[in-house]
Amino acid sequence: MKKIRNVARPKGRSIAPLAAAITALLSIAACSSSDKQYTVPDSLCGIKVPQKVLKEVLPNGQELTERRESSGSTKRCRIHVDGESVLSASTEHWEGGTTASDVAQSALGVDPQDEKSDEGRYIYSSTGAVGKVDCAQAEEAHELLWASVRVTHNGAKNANMLKLVKAYSEAVGSSPACTESH
Repeated sequence: MKKIRNVARPKGRSIAPLAAAITALLSIAACSSSDKQYTVPDSLCGIKVPQKVLKEVLPNGQELTERRESSGSTKRCRIHVDGESVLSASTEHWEGGTTASDVAQSALGVDPQDEKSDEGRYIYSSTGAVGKVDCAQAEEAHELLWASVRVTHNGAKNANMLKLVKAYSEAVGSSPACTESH
């Protein structure tokens, strides 16, 4: 038969100081990473959008940079935070009769089955959104101009992506991008 012996714990030692130290370190780490140390822009590569709308979808970090790209009829603005691509906004001409579902089918971060708004004018999720731009010149050319936005990080909310695509679509519609031919 085995003898079981109770081993006495050393008196006066507690895990409370250790727990307090770990809690303090975690709160310091959380504070240092819970803010945007960069200036939130008031535009996406020259297309004016409210800072508040952008701030809601951008991640925390120290440095923000933006880069413009064009390919065919697509004009894109990429936002990087601390060297990582975190947001992409683009405009693209589509033939007349194209729907938001058609655009969402080829857009990254959004699916034709995602939430819809304004009678199907916008489709959005927490990772992407598409929206029709009111652009008379494009419509006269029997084309439609569509805007899309996509985030590549966690933390954006569906409602904030809808706000962003609406603001971006409206801003594109009243910008020189609407009148530029592709």
